[in-house]
Amino acid sequence: MTAPTTPLFRSPLIVSASEGHAKIDRDFLKRARIFGARHVTSGAEALAHLRRGGADLILCDATLADMDGQAFVAALRADPALAGIPVILATVGGRRAEVLAAVKLGVAGYCLRPYSEDTFRRHLSMAAHVARFAAAEKAALARARAGEAAGDLDGAARDFAAVAETPDAAPRLFEEGMAALAVRDFERAIVAFHKALGANELFVEAYLGLARAWLAKGSTRQYRQYMKQAASACARARRFTELRDQFLALLAADEAGFNPFLALGNELLRDRHYAASISLFRHAQELAPQNADIYLSLSKAYHFLRRPDLARRAVDKSLALNDRSDEARALRQRLADRDREGLAAPGALPGGTDAPRYPLLLRGVLYLAGLATDALVRPRRQAKAA
Repeated sequence: MTAPTTPLFRSPLIVSASEGHAKIDRDFLKRARIFGARHVTSGAEALAHLRRGGADLILCDATLADMDGQAFVAALRADPALAGIPVILATVGGRRAEVLAAVKLGVAGYCLRPYSEDTFRRHLSMAAHVARFAAAEKAALARARAGEAAGDLDGAARDFAAVAETPDAAPRLFEEGMAALAVRDFERAIVAFHKALGANELFVEAYLGLARAWLAKGSTRQYRQYMKQAASACARARRFTELRDQFLALLAADEAGFNPFLALGNELLRDRHYAASISLFRHAQELAPQNADIYLSLSKAYHFLRRPDLARRAVDKSLALNDRSDEARALRQRLADRDREGLAAPGALPGGTDAPRYPLLLRGVLYLAGLATDALVRPRRQAKAA
């Protein structure tokens, strides 16, 4: 018989004007073995409850009886005694302005209703990252200040460094970055996320943390750069299913519809890594199933892999979503001509991508093998260099 696991939180507070939403959240908490949740309907009532009795987690709806959820979180962050409590913000809309505002407020999680139990648990885990580091940091600082006051300067220095003394540096540094985001200390968050990546270059959450920080700072260019790096690490570590909701929440804040998996897939397509690009296009589809450009790129990759049946299916889907695309129409015509011509070798596709010169499947396999080998060999090279 296995021992019961320690609950992530012991005193959650649900802040929602909807009794139905509160019941769903309470049921999900119980399934995660988190009991004793309190429910209030207004921001004022929530602040009064927190100042009186506290909470270690807040589940907040975007709509409250007296204010919106963002205004409540802003009031929470303005109170130093309450600013460190992790908040999961939930909404039924998910408009770009709402997502961007939530990122800037430093919420631990942002999810769209209705959400699944798996999604809920992932957001709980993210909130626990924030809570664990905030508690450890608070305790270490309290001990250090007490040591300083007593004249024990050496002991104070050790206590100030205590938070860094954890077995796994990357998760600890990631938690430090999330704690800094929660109080809108973006510079500190950026430094912590970079340190986490120095310890583990495939730590996808740290790339996403950098994307969140730069988005909150208003830099679209930097945000997209780190989203692409997050997508690359996610594909290499094969963690897309686990992290899909985090990508979706951040993509909702990009009004131009930038999809990092599509961007990376197109880079591989241009470099003639066709088999590898297909897996990225598949991830891009899951994030944006109505994006015609994804199906067009997928059709090109299948065409180069000599799979005309799949190429036709993909380009037909692209045209169904956007029948004004000259490039998609030209590709569909080329595929139809090829059907009439038999098995003639494919030439250049619309968009300027040339046909492969070597066996395509082999090139894709070698590319993926190269990624895996690089992930294994690079730490050894770095260790030798050190």
